[in-house]
Amino acid sequence: MGFSAVNPVRDDVVITPPFMPDLSVKEFGEAMKLDGTVTPARMAYALKDAALSVCRELKSWVSFVIDSDGFLTLAEYDVAYRTDKSFSFKKAVYNTAKAQLTEHYRDYDTGRDASARSKELTPTIDSCYRNARNAIADITDEPHSTVELI
Repeated sequence: MGFSAVNPVRDDVVITPPFMPDLSVKEFGEAMKLDGTVTPARMAYALKDAALSVCRELKSWVSFVIDSDGFLTLAEYDVAYRTDKSFSFKKAVYNTAKAQLTEHYRDYDTGRDASARSKELTPTIDSCYRNARNAIADITDEPHSTVELI
């Protein structure tokens, strides 16, 4: 058995607010191609923080769906309307969590190439936040961008 410098990702479950699906730390690590250098505890923390943030943004939409249709979970909504909003929720949370982890981990690089590496990660962070915004827009059936003439 050889030495491994990375942490194995346990399949912990992150409990989300009511209505939304719970999240798997292992599924998050695999979906976002995290190599295990981020500990499962940090992944779980980032997922919980991101889930709360996304749920806060979706609060009025969730209230509307519950009040108008009486659904108790997003999965019930998906089945009734044949949508994939549960996938979009996970996409929003996963991308927000990855952006936050990437932001925090680039702060720890103390090598001489730290500044260059930090600049290389900025597009990744921006891309993750954009993907999260688009996933939230998919859930609320809003356009991905707003363009105004000045």
